[in-house]
Amino acid sequence: MITNKIPIFLVLLLLAIPQADAFWGFAAKSTAKIAKLTKSSKALPDDEIIRLSKLSDEANGIGKIGKKLNDLDLPHDVLEDTYMRIAIHQNKVSRNEAEGMFTRLSNTPGFRTTLRKVIGNNPMGTAGHLNELRIADTASRHRFKVLNIGEYFDDGTKQAKTDIDIVLKKGTKYFAIEAKSNAPTTIIPMDRYRADLDTLVTYKMKHPDVLIPIFTITNKPADPRYLKLLQLEADKRNVQLIFGSPQEQVVKIKLLGDIL
Repeated sequence: MITNKIPIFLVLLLLAIPQADAFWGFAAKSTAKIAKLTKSSKALPDDEIIRLSKLSDEANGIGKIGKKLNDLDLPHDVLEDTYMRIAIHQNKVSRNEAEGMFTRLSNTPGFRTTLRKVIGNNPMGTAGHLNELRIADTASRHRFKVLNIGEYFDDGTKQAKTDIDIVLKKGTKYFAIEAKSNAPTTIIPMDRYRADLDTLVTYKMKHPDVLIPIFTITNKPADPRYLKLLQLEADKRNVQLIFGSPQEQVVKIKLLGDIL
């Protein structure tokens, strides 16, 4: 006997087709998101990027990733590519931002090590190092030459070597930047703030060229008394104190270079 009823397994199959299409579309989109940025044929496959990204959440995850990559003996650009793609997979940077940043900052001293710090599981550390990269990247787009990101420097006063977050050059002038991405309500301990200012001053003294030391804070402090104290300590040392987004900071830095 002929029946108009559709077999149940066929109904389930028809229902599954759109879901399967959606799944494979999502999978393709996810893979494209972390596709390699470098042209090198030695770039790691996407599934390895995903595996390394998961590893970063473990205890000493960054150290484990570093050891695995050292064992592979990868070229410098492939290591930069790897760390950037992990950051993309972790949704710490967008694909679009990563592509631009990789193009402009690749091979800049300190770029790779800063990216390595970005993929860690410390949110405050990630925000701070991303802020440094964004300032450097914005400066590059404004035709500054980015000389270093996180340049190690022994100022002779701190117990361990410190660093200069960003070193820029435009024309004949150099800019040494200590960058903070604190919330408006965050209070930087004054002893630490003074020590960072003193490091900038020492770096300037040891630099043979015209150099402008700058301390930047992304979000202007909400407390006017605290803000006044920050400005007072910076003025004592002739360090420029500026606030704003990376874009706003770079505009102000350019103006400083024009007038100082």
